[in-house]
Amino acid sequence: MLDILRQGAQSWGIKILFGIIIAVFVLAFGMDPAQNDRATVIATVNDTPIQFQPFQERLQRSLELARSQNPGLTPEVLAQMGFKRQILEQMIVEELMLQQAAKLGLTVSKEELAKEIHLIPAFQSEGNVFDPASYQDVLRANNLTPGKFESEYMRGMVMDKLQTYVGLPGRLGEGQARDFHTYGRSTAVISYLVYPWERYQDQVNATDERVAEYYESRKANYALPARAKIQYLLLTPETLADTQAVSIEEREAFYAENKERFKVEEQVMARHLLVRVDEDADAAEVEKAMAIIQSAQADLKAGKSFAEVAAKYTEDPSGTQTGGELGWFGRGRMVKPFEDAAFGLAKGAVSEPVRTQFGFHLISVEDVKAEGYEEFQSVEQDIAGRIAQDRAADTLQDRLDQALELVLAGESLETVAQTIGLRLAARESDFFTRTQGPVELPGLSPENVQILFDLPQELTTQSPLPIADGYLLATKSVQVAESTRPLEEVKAEIIAAVIREEALKMAKAAADQDLELLLKGETPADAAPVESEFFGRQGTISGLGMNQMLAVKAFETELGTWLPESYAFPQGYVLAQAVKVTPPSDEEWAAEKDLWLSSLNQRAQEQTLQAFIADMRAKADVSIPNPALLDN
Repeated sequence: MLDILRQGAQSWGIKILFGIIIAVFVLAFGMDPAQNDRATVIATVNDTPIQFQPFQERLQRSLELARSQNPGLTPEVLAQMGFKRQILEQMIVEELMLQQAAKLGLTVSKEELAKEIHLIPAFQSEGNVFDPASYQDVLRANNLTPGKFESEYMRGMVMDKLQTYVGLPGRLGEGQARDFHTYGRSTAVISYLVYPWERYQDQVNATDERVAEYYESRKANYALPARAKIQYLLLTPETLADTQAVSIEEREAFYAENKERFKVEEQVMARHLLVRVDEDADAAEVEKAMAIIQSAQADLKAGKSFAEVAAKYTEDPSGTQTGGELGWFGRGRMVKPFEDAAFGLAKGAVSEPVRTQFGFHLISVEDVKAEGYEEFQSVEQDIAGRIAQDRAADTLQDRLDQALELVLAGESLETVAQTIGLRLAARESDFFTRTQGPVELPGLSPENVQILFDLPQELTTQSPLPIADGYLLATKSVQVAESTRPLEEVKAEIIAAVIREEALKMAKAAADQDLELLLKGETPADAAPVESEFFGRQGTISGLGMNQMLAVKAFETELGTWLPESYAFPQGYVLAQAVKVTPPSDEEWAAEKDLWLSSLNQRAQEQTLQAFIADMRAKADVSIPNPALLDN
């Protein structure tokens, strides 16, 4: 049900529906009985109280959502975020919106409510028709009454109406949208001079004193966090499985009883070459494409290999490198005309031209596999592994208990592995940190990574940690304290950094010196400006990289005038002058108008609503009787 509802989760009504459902679970399973009777007021909004219990319900479901998205959230981080205050502020704003809607006379009729509820997919039967029985069943499954649900859903619809009403003045006209489009889609061309830092690197002397100074001033950059290694055992059906204990009779019986699992579909191994032509191409384009196909056919008749011909003629980008190789494929993997042609060919045959929506193909079938069953010998080991793992899964809990008894008795993980019959011995992880767990165990939660990291050295986990399909036992084998990489270890990279830093300063000085001449109308010696490709205001200039300030200035300055400063890029410094600015064409505007109008109006309405809410909030009489409740 929830997946269906999420499709409409942008409306206040759907948000309210989620809130009710989650709140019911909180009330049923997550609340202290003593709290159910509390009527404490957490805040008042223009004399309207917000009760403590609804606040707790909202807080609980918000915490669950936040932790599902970020499992590493700690109470300390939540406190720093002011999480409780954020939740209360949401409830205050909602109450203000409902009060304002009442002042404006915005209401929702029973007919409107019924119409909206009838459109919720969770309440519909086949054919997208509202089903009263489904409605009752869904509400009953979530411990909701129709009255409670409809009341809260109506509140959401009222807020939707207010949001629409408030956003109306924010709508843009077509002329305003065209101005934004012109601004955003215009492109520019610059002429520029580059002063690469590498030109000056040989002039830099990275002395020992300069290297030491650089190291001391940036010592934090060379810090190594505390690290650890663990020895670990994985207790899973796979690691406990004993394939040798599965008899040949059991394997054969499984194969016979589950033969359909080993069915192999008909397959072909093929190559193809493609000459592209649109489905609605005119006769001239089709004739041109067929001429290329006929040239390819002539080369094949002359004895050239299909791979060679495909590499020469195909317009499939990957085919030029692979000779049109497609590998093995079964039915249903290719478009129908292609599939029919490929499966209609014998091994070694080449098709006549085949037309699909992509164009014309020639297909060469290199091998064919008939439909059938995998041979028992080829799947015997897989069968043994499956049977053994099924058996191991049945004994997993007992063997885990046995392993824990051995650990508590002080036995090593190697002894544990041998005693309980693990196929794999204890392994040692690579170094990991408190925030980055062992690369060998990618599925560990942040909480379990911290448990492993905080283990005292040589001690073993006293309780198993859950992993996919089983459990993990671990012993801290190595602990390395936080440290700083020594100067000698990083000296080479520091020398490179010092050279680059000083060479960049020289590049800027040279650029600024030449800029003085350019601004006077003089040309520096050896100056050879390069013209860029068209670029937008976003800041990325082909051949140079990203510099937002230069990109913006190129659209603002007088054409042919050198910009009055140098601009930094990864390769050095650049002097530039704008030589061309081109607005988008009428055709571009026509093609993108609807998208721009929709996007700009949505943004404008959101900004109008936020301003409206801020004004309401500033004028509201809001009191919080017990602020300490929000700080613990």
